[in-house]
Amino acid sequence: MSRTQIGLDVGGSGVRAAELAGGRRPQLRRFAQVPLRPGVVRAGTVGDPEALAGALRELWSRGRFSTKDVRLGVANGAVLVRQLDLDWMPPADFRKALRYQVQDVLPFSVDEANLDYHLVEDLEVAGVDGTPRRVARILLVAASREMIDGLVAAAERAGLRVCGVDLVPFAALRARHRLGPACDRPEALIDVGSDVIAVVVHTAGVPAYARIIPGVGGEAITKAIQDTYEWAWEDAERTKVFVGLPGHARLDDSQRSVLGPGRDGLDHAAQQVVAGTVDRLVSEIATTLDFYRDSADPAVAGIERIVLTGAASRLGGFDEHLTAALQVPVEHLDVRPGLRVPGRLRITEADAPALTVASGLGLGVPR
Repeated sequence: MSRTQIGLDVGGSGVRAAELAGGRRPQLRRFAQVPLRPGVVRAGTVGDPEALAGALRELWSRGRFSTKDVRLGVANGAVLVRQLDLDWMPPADFRKALRYQVQDVLPFSVDEANLDYHLVEDLEVAGVDGTPRRVARILLVAASREMIDGLVAAAERAGLRVCGVDLVPFAALRARHRLGPACDRPEALIDVGSDVIAVVVHTAGVPAYARIIPGVGGEAITKAIQDTYEWAWEDAERTKVFVGLPGHARLDDSQRSVLGPGRDGLDHAAQQVVAGTVDRLVSEIATTLDFYRDSADPAVAGIERIVLTGAASRLGGFDEHLTAALQVPVEHLDVRPGLRVPGRLRITEADAPALTVASGLGLGVPR
């Protein structure tokens, strides 16, 4: 049997795990997901360790995974992702020297940070005296150990062993590059979660820019409906899914009856609430991409396509709204065609967004 790896994606709305066996076309051996109540994980930070550990135990019971070794994904606004040009060294030496080279650019002590990097390219630049200088252009990833430790502790409380940690946008990018359709043009891959949006701009799988935007996502839309109508969270969530954005309501008579009597015209009114919150969400994405364009080399700053993943990106009309706002073609990522999926696993279209990051983590190779 091929060696397998398990990717564990811990989000605000749920936990998901995918067990993959390697190969040119990886095989999905097992997949499961368990919902979380609001507040257990908030913007990548653990709010209720015991509840998270309980959900992870249930996840392992449902999925019947073959091992308790996992690669964990993190997405938190406190994670620093910055492009740097550092003196070139052989890879082993570069990794050892990394913490000494970046200590002056971190907003917290290097002794309190977990560091990683993605190599963008090796290149020569002009030194201070005009002579060529070989540098490694990297995307530095720095996360506070306190945030990482909270997730790791919850996993260990559930009996799991964390063998590696990766940033959610890079895990999503790995899934996009390995399992999605081929693409060698610049694009922005955007994972829209319940309360975090992860953005990575890349060309042919090589990241050029990444950002995590906390506090925005599908949960903000649900809360706007809840606050407007003073409903229970579950009713607001159901309404969001049913009505979508203007022109995309999926309410039938039975669903209207679930929402209660005397609510004629609710779909239109609720859509306006959804639209107002989505406008703010799209504005955050637009600002992020504008920052990338302003800071990147003009020769490579163009973004020719946006690829969406994450459950909140499936809101009815969201892709069309984003296309109109950003004037860039938008499509959804579905990694299922890139996987060999046994018949015993029923992975539906509704499961596809939850599968992306977990699969990308499962494709990672521990260092």
